[in-house]
Amino acid sequence: MLPLENLSGDPNQEYFADGMTDELTTNLTKIKSLRVISRTSAMKYKNVRKPLAEIASALHAEAVVQGSVVRYGDKLRITAQLIDARTERHLWAEDYNRDLRDVVAAQDEIARRIAQEIRTTVTPGERAQLTSQRQVNPEAYEAYLRGRYFWNKRTEEGTKKAMAYFEQSMGKDANGLLAYDGLANCWISLGWYGYLSPKETYPQVKAAAMKALELDATLGEAHTSLAMANMNYDWDWSDAEREFQKAIELNPNYANAHR
Repeated sequence: MLPLENLSGDPNQEYFADGMTDELTTNLTKIKSLRVISRTSAMKYKNVRKPLAEIASALHAEAVVQGSVVRYGDKLRITAQLIDARTERHLWAEDYNRDLRDVVAAQDEIARRIAQEIRTTVTPGERAQLTSQRQVNPEAYEAYLRGRYFWNKRTEEGTKKAMAYFEQSMGKDANGLLAYDGLANCWISLGWYGYLSPKETYPQVKAAAMKALELDATLGEAHTSLAMANMNYDWDWSDAEREFQKAIELNPNYANAHR
C-alpha cells in the first residue's frame, strides 16, 4: 500500500492522506493470506517519483495499491487502484465518494475488493471484520487521524501533540476505540524513549489498552499494547507472550506485534 496522494491542494491536509493510508494498510493486514508491506517501509516512497516496478522490487511486492484522497468538509473521495508490479497492468480501480461518517465502511470495502481481485483466500472471520457498517463521528475521526500523524513522528513533542488529539477524539466519541489504542501507543513511546519513567507511563498504557479491548476484544493492536505493559513493566512473560500471540492471531501482519 503506497501512500495516498493528497489532492486537496492544501498541505495542511497531509495528515488526512497519511491517516487514510494507515487505516487502509491496517485493514489489508487483517487478511492472513496477504503479505502486507509495513507502513514504515511504504512511507519511504511518499512523494517519490520512481518507476513503479523499481519501487515494487525494492519492497519485494508482487502487487501495489496506490491512489489519492480529497477531503472537502464532511465529504471525501478516495481513488484506489491495484497494479500488477511485474507488468504494471491495472487489475482494478474504483472511486469512492462518501460522507466522512461512512469512511470505515469505505475502507473495509476497498480491502475486500483488493482481496477479491488478487483472488486470495478471505476467511469468514476476516470477512466479518471487513464488513463494518459502523459510522464514525467526523470530528472525533479527524482528531484521531491528526493524533496518528503526530504519533508517527516519534518525537516527544509529536507524541504529546498526539495525546492531546487522541483525548480530543475520545471527548467527541467515548466509544472511539482506536483513539484509546492511540493513547496507549503514546504512553508506550514516552516510556520507551525515556521521556517519562515506566511508573508514570505503563499503568496508563494498561488502562488505555483495556478500555480499547472493552470496546472491541478483537483489536490486535490493543492486545499488543497490553503485552508491552506486561513485558516491560510487570515483567509477566507468560501474560505478555499470550497477548502477543493473540495480537498476531487477530492481525497476522501487524508489524509491532512481531517486533
